[in-house]
Amino acid sequence: MPQRILRNTSVESSSDQAASNLALDLTLDQPFSAERVNILFGYFESFFPQNSHIAVAVSGGADSMALCLLLIDWAKVNHQEIVALTVDHGLRHESNKETQQVAKWLASRGVKHKILCWKGKKPSTGIQAAARTARYNLMFKWCHENNFTKLVTGHQLEDQLETFLLRAERGSGLDGLSSMAPVVDRESISLVRPLLNVTKSFLREYLVSKQQSWIEDPSNQSLAFRRTSMRRIVKNLTQGELPAARILGVINNLSFIRLHLDDLSKVFFKRAVRILPAAYGIIDLEALKRLPNPILERVLIKIIFKFNGKVYPPRRRSINYSIKKIISPEIHNFTLGGCHFIYRENSLIVCRDLRSISAQEVVAGDIFSWDSVFKVQIFGPKNKKGKIGALGKQGWIEVVQKCPEIRKIQIPYPVKISLPTLFDEHGVVQVPGLQYHCGDSKTLSFLMHKL
Repeated sequence: MPQRILRNTSVESSSDQAASNLALDLTLDQPFSAERVNILFGYFESFFPQNSHIAVAVSGGADSMALCLLLIDWAKVNHQEIVALTVDHGLRHESNKETQQVAKWLASRGVKHKILCWKGKKPSTGIQAAARTARYNLMFKWCHENNFTKLVTGHQLEDQLETFLLRAERGSGLDGLSSMAPVVDRESISLVRPLLNVTKSFLREYLVSKQQSWIEDPSNQSLAFRRTSMRRIVKNLTQGELPAARILGVINNLSFIRLHLDDLSKVFFKRAVRILPAAYGIIDLEALKRLPNPILERVLIKIIFKFNGKVYPPRRRSINYSIKKIISPEIHNFTLGGCHFIYRENSLIVCRDLRSISAQEVVAGDIFSWDSVFKVQIFGPKNKKGKIGALGKQGWIEVVQKCPEIRKIQIPYPVKISLPTLFDEHGVVQVPGLQYHCGDSKTLSFLMHKL
C-alpha cells in the first residue's frame, strides 16, 4: 500500500484517510467504475473550495480531455465555474486544426473555452522547454487578467513517475526527487495537479465511458526526447517487480520532508526578507548565510518565483553555484533564475535581471498582467499609446538629465535600470520606483502592484 498523500497547507485538504483511499483505489489496477469516479470527485473538493474560479489546461490529449470532463461533471454538482484554456504553439501544421477540434468537442458539451496563441519567433533549440514556458506564461496571464485563482493541469501518475526517474537520472536533490507537488502557489494563482495518483488507463477508460475522442500528439512517441524513452522504462518497471505504488510511496516520503523544510523557509522569508513596492527586495545576508543549504536553496527559489513568476526553479547546478557565492567570505554579485543579486554591506539586494524583462505595448485603458509579475493599469487620453518595460541604461541617462537629484536615491544601479517604466514616443514618462513622472494630462500614467 502506498504511503499517505501529503496535504498541501495552501488548500483546504481532505483527511489523511481520504487521501490514502484515493491512492489505494486509483493507483492499483482495478476495474473502472462509477464508484472510483466518485472517490476522485470527493478528492477534488479538497482542492477547490466553494466559489473557486477554475481554469483547466486542455491540449486535446487523453489526460487533459479526461481532466476537463471530470471537472465539468464535478462542477455541475458543486456549482463551480470552469473555463478550458488551449494553447496553440504554432509548432506543427496541424496545431490550428487540432485546437479547433478541441473547441468543437468542448462546445458540444457546453464548456467555456479560450484559445491562446504563442506568437513570435520560435527557438531552434530547447523547443520543448520553451514551449512549456510559453504555455504557462500565456495561461497564467489569462488567469490574472480574468481573476481566475486556480489553473489545473492533467499530470497523472505515469507523468509523476517519469519526472521522478528523470530527476534521479540527473542527480537531483530533495526538491527534484519530490517530483510534482499537487498544489504550487504562484502569487495569486494556484497551479493544481489533482490527478497525480490517477493512472493513464483510468483516464482513458473514463473518456471511453463518456464517448469522447482525444488527440494523440506525435511528439510523445519521438525518441528525440528523453521523456519518451523514460516513459517506456516506467512501463517496463511498473509491469514488472516494481509497482507504481511503491515508487509513489518514495515520492510521498520525500515530499513530506520537503513540506517541513518549506515551512521553515517561509518563517525565514517573513523575518529576514523585505519586498519593497519599487520592485526589489532586501535580504538579511548574515541570517541567510547561517541557513542550512536545503533551506537556503528554498529561500532563493521562493525569491525567484516572487520576482519572475516562474513555474520551474533554476537547475540545481546553478543554485549550488549561487549558494557557494553567498556563503563564501568574499561574496560577489550574481544572477540566478532571471534575478540579479547585489551585495551591499550586510544585505543582499535582489531585483529582476534586465535581460529577463520583456517590453509590452500599451494603450490608455489597458489593465493586464505584465510578465506574470505585476498587474498594471494604464491611464491617459483615449487611444494614447506607450510601452511598459525596464528603465534601462538609456532611460536612466534621460531621467538623470531631466532630474539630477534622482542620483541621490540610494538604490544600486542594477536595481535602478530594472525598475518598471512607462515610455511614450518622446521617452520616459513615469518611473514609480524613482518617484519620477514627466508628463501632464496629455500623457500616459500607470499604476502597478505585485501579483
